[in-house]
Amino acid sequence: MNLTELYQKALRVSFSHARRRCFLFKNAPLTELMFVADELRKKQVPHGKVTWQIDRNVNTTNVCIANCKFCNFYRIPGHAEAYITDMPTYRKKISETIRYGGDQLLLQGGHHPELGLDFYTNTFRQIKQEFPSYQTSRTWAT
Repeated sequence: MNLTELYQKALRVSFSHARRRCFLFKNAPLTELMFVADELRKKQVPHGKVTWQIDRNVNTTNVCIANCKFCNFYRIPGHAEAYITDMPTYRKKISETIRYGGDQLLLQGGHHPELGLDFYTNTFRQIKQEFPSYQTSRTWAT
């Protein structure tokens, strides 16, 4: 495969085969990939303004029983440092994030054995009621 030809296909946004993408990943110089990516960004964002996403991770709880080998965050149920985030804490953290220009809240946390679906749906519903224009993204440890 020819790198120049692949760059041209990518720049025409007619580049979809996984085999070609893998070839570029393995063989193309990083600076050339960066150039192609920047050119594609210019097409997708014609005003030329590049911005940062300002968001905040707020943990619903650090109690978890999943026992993921990579996690240094969790605490077992009953641990002295275990917590469940309450609404006053959410209000404070969300308000701080908005004050600093943030527009997205990432809610994540452990697998707490005593918190059921109602806890999460009620918490998220309350946040949306109090901060209706704020985006939330929920991620879960697995």
